[in-house]
Formats: sequence, C-alpha cells, structure tokens
Amino acid sequence: MDTRNGRGGWEISRECPRALQNKNTPSPGVILAIEDDLGDVEILRLALACRHVGWKVISVSFAKDAIMYLGRIGQYADENLYPWPTVIVLDLNLPGMSGMEFLTWARKEKNIPPIVILSYSTLEANRTLAERLGARGYFVKSPDLKETALMIETLLLLGQPTPTLPQTQNPPGLQP
Repeated sequence: MDTRNGRGGWEISRECPRALQNKNTPSPGVILAIEDDLGDVEILRLALACRHVGWKVISVSFAKDAIMYLGRIGQYADENLYPWPTVIVLDLNLPGMSGMEFLTWARKEKNIPPIVILSYSTLEANRTLAERLGARGYFVKSPDLKETALMIETLLLLGQPTPTLPQTQNPPGLQP
C-alpha cells in the first residue's frame, strides 16, 4: 500500500482502500499540523481523506509560525484562510523551537486547542514529558497507511472538547 522509500520520503498510493473508509468519526474540523516533513503532512492528509472526509489540514513547518497563527499575527490574521483549529497535531523534532518548547509555551496560554503529539520518537521520557506539559495523546508515526488512518481516528477523538456532564437532580425524597 505505502512504504518509506530509501530516501526517507513516502511512497503513497493515492487510492483510499475501501477498508479504511469510515464515516463514523468526529464532526469535521480544522487540524493545525506543526510538522516540518512535507511527506508526513501528506500521509496525514491521505489518512484523513480515507477516514475523515471534511477535515481540513493547515500545516506550518515551524512552531513559531504556529504561535503566530494562534495569535492571528501577520498573514494568519485572515480567519477565512486560517480558521481556528479544532486540534493541533505536533511533531517533537522541529527546527528552531522544538515541540516540547511549543508545549511549554501553549501550557501558559488560554484557549489553545487540544494538542496531540505525532512523532517518530518511541522514548517513554518524551511521552511522559509531553503528557505532563498538557498533550492529550502521544502517537508514534507509522509508514503504514492503514495503521496511520486508525491512529488518526483515535487522535481526533482525543482532540475533541471534553464533554461536560449534565447536572442531574436527585429523585424526589432523596437528599444529597
């Protein structure tokens, strides 16, 4: 189906296997992918096309660009071109500001969308630190399209707002 080629890039079949198609997914939204590898952005888009029709991916290669995006600074001021993300997908190994540094920044900010890590790092220390810094989930990238598509579905579920439970009243005659 797809494999990493010898140069470190993706070889992707553009056809979406029928087995990967699934319409029982979270409502469409916007993903801000903070990823410097265009091949990884492409596999994310392809997996979304297979599993989540309607999700829009906007990618930036640098964490500092993501900060400008979230702050509506410069070119990112146009909300039609750059809608507010539903979820942020963050790579850890970025040029300049690292993914961990971005998480540290985001932790101090208000109204930042949920952040999910998508990285090649399998180090448990990275997973633990990312979660301590507020990441909703941590996924290790895979060159397998089917595995990535299933991972994306879970990633998007983790990126959904935490539901609030409705207030319930005690039945008549029951005191709290």
